[in-house]
Amino acid sequence: MLSSRFLDALLRGEKRSTIRPGALKVAEEVYIHSRGVIAAAAKVERVVYKRVRDLTDEDARMDGFGSLEELLAELKRRYRRLGPDSIVTVVVFGEVRPLNEPEETAYGGMRPEQIARLALKRLRLSRRERELLEAVAKYKSIRRAAAALFGDPQERRAIRETLKRAARELRRGGLAEEAGGAEEAEGASEGRRKGRERPPR
Repeated sequence: MLSSRFLDALLRGEKRSTIRPGALKVAEEVYIHSRGVIAAAAKVERVVYKRVRDLTDEDARMDGFGSLEELLAELKRRYRRLGPDSIVTVVVFGEVRPLNEPEETAYGGMRPEQIARLALKRLRLSRRERELLEAVAKYKSIRRAAAALFGDPQERRAIRETLKRAARELRRGGLAEEAGGAEEAEGASEGRRKGRERPPR
């Protein structure tokens, strides 16, 4: 999820990367969500894993900030548990294509609450997955579910990833047909990954 400010910078080429907490697996192409839609698709040029204390001024500039201090302040604001020793994933983008598609496109055309309800009925889920999907089914909105679960509507990544996994599993089992014949949820390749580094130990 990108704010309007950072989305505009990305589309102008002023922002060429994003930094997320944890050591994440990243597909070769990712969707950029903003303003309640899929606003862009971006090719991933490389993925680097660092500790927060090892971030540089160049990382800040690539991410659209004027200085490392500005970047660190924004990371602290968004991810309150992040400390100097925390590992982050630096995703560097290549080609960025503007889009303006409903968020449902990322889930094979099904609305998030449809996937959630069907997955809760048909799939074996972990306790955490069930908690996330129950919130989506209840609030009928990823944003409202994130606000209820995490206290911050911006913290939607875990919910989106759970919905994508659920949509894939439903499709493999032919169960997505019950919700309107949706296609598989992932538009980005999950095959060969390139330019990856091992997370620091």
